[in-house]
Amino acid sequence: MLCIGRTVLAAVLLSVSCGLCAFDLQYGSFFNVSQIALQNGRPVLPLARGKYANVRVLDKETFAFLKTCSADCRQEGVSAEPRVYEIRAALTRKGMWIADVAFGDKWLVTFLIFKNPDGYGIVTPDHFTFLDLRLKAQVEQLLARAADGAGQSPAQETK
Repeated sequence: MLCIGRTVLAAVLLSVSCGLCAFDLQYGSFFNVSQIALQNGRPVLPLARGKYANVRVLDKETFAFLKTCSADCRQEGVSAEPRVYEIRAALTRKGMWIADVAFGDKWLVTFLIFKNPDGYGIVTPDHFTFLDLRLKAQVEQLLARAADGAGQSPAQETK
């Protein structure tokens, strides 16, 4: 009984004192962003491999909304219309591009695009999950067209 009491007390203290507790956000019925944290009252978005900011906020309203979340929350999303914000060739690998996609001008998400013999492979970042499969297909088609239009990568041009 004493052991269970200590475990419960430790769990309560950990949850109260956690300055960097993570939560998930659902944007409408479109996608999820996991492992968002609040540190000193400021939202801290997750980093892939501890250093890559593949999920970012584009507007003040979304940033303010994140400050109000203390547990898993849902941001109302009327639109998640994807738009290629930027696409650039990877400097270290030919046939690879890095693309930033804006969703509803509220979120910016970085995807990797790889040229394959039968088209393009799209890699969705860690901490980001599509809930709407039509949106996922739309983004994949949009990114394939963007990679086609981006031309050759710098690694190919040096040959």
